[in-house]
Amino acid sequence: MLQSTNALSRADAPRLFAWRAALLFCAPMMVNGIGLLYFPVYLEELKMSDIEIGIIVSIPFLVRMIGMPLGAFLADRVSDRAVILIWSAVVSFITTVMMFFTHSFWPVIFFYGVQSLFYAPYVPIAEALLVTGVRRWAFDYGYLRMWGSVAFVFSTLAGGWLLDLYGGSMVLPSMAFFFVLTILVAASAPRLGRPVPVAADQTANTLGNKSPFWRLDFLLVIIGASLVQGSHGMLFGFATNYWTAHGITGMQISFLWTAGVVAEILLFFISGRYLARFSIWSLILFGSVAAVARWSLFPMIHGFWPHLALQSMHAFTFAIIHVGIQRFMMARVGDERGASAQGFYQFFVCLFNVLTAWSSGFIFQAYGVEGFHAMTLVAVAGVGFVVAAMMLQPQSARSGG
Repeated sequence: MLQSTNALSRADAPRLFAWRAALLFCAPMMVNGIGLLYFPVYLEELKMSDIEIGIIVSIPFLVRMIGMPLGAFLADRVSDRAVILIWSAVVSFITTVMMFFTHSFWPVIFFYGVQSLFYAPYVPIAEALLVTGVRRWAFDYGYLRMWGSVAFVFSTLAGGWLLDLYGGSMVLPSMAFFFVLTILVAASAPRLGRPVPVAADQTANTLGNKSPFWRLDFLLVIIGASLVQGSHGMLFGFATNYWTAHGITGMQISFLWTAGVVAEILLFFISGRYLARFSIWSLILFGSVAAVARWSLFPMIHGFWPHLALQSMHAFTFAIIHVGIQRFMMARVGDERGASAQGFYQFFVCLFNVLTAWSSGFIFQAYGVEGFHAMTLVAVAGVGFVVAAMMLQPQSARSGG
């Protein structure tokens, strides 16, 4: 279980903290289940080219590089982190409504970019609130976090069904509806007040008040994990369009996306009980190597069932790395910098997603599905950075550093 050894009694936690924290992930993950997976189809119906789609889907990652660290930084300094959550959800809903009236390249970029800027800090702040609960009251991180993935599965299946019925025109109404839910959930978020200094588990005596973010080993593992997350850029940008072009139906596509998230849910569910025996480094490195295998195999397989099996590897290429990184944050970063740490990590995730999403349009147009081999190289680079970080640990890599 991801928890602090100095956890307080759960009786001190805000009322229904576990469910309220879990719901913080549900609503935005339902937005992502529509926007992340089906927005490229909506753009295709607007007659956008592959290059234009690649540019548009990369813009959110670009502006999130500003919105995530800035919003997370503010969240650590306002009276309560929930204030930033509410503003994030409200502005995101307004920009979605504005996109109903935009149908050309530059207006879509503008409103989608503004939405992404304000929506960016929502998930990192929700992560920080959840990690605070894990640290203070020993809640099971994986169990609570998995409900966001469950919500993602629901919206993905609903999106596939709606895609078969209405095509890409269902995307904006669905996003608007789920943003309304996000506003309501943000308003009900647990109120923990301004974060107070709480020492991290393993480094309080060695780091003192110094920021751990720029220590070389910390930076290398963050970059390595972010590169692996960035290697998903071509998958999110073009997999739906590729599967559609090869005769896979909208409902089957929803099952393909769902398979990865179901595997992710199962991993989160067992993480507190079974993954605690493995070191931080084992989790992150294993997931990184799995990404190399996943993108190497993607161009070689055909049909629904082989892709269904490959999509299940998302449990390793995302979820197991995410658990490892959250454990790493618990070990290295105090509660007063919790949201800032999440924003710092997400900055690099966005950076590499920008680069891969932007370049994917050109690569996919030139090479088609063979372009996934470029994502293999990105994942290989991530493995290299993680190994370098392991080598810099004062203790053996097996012990977790």
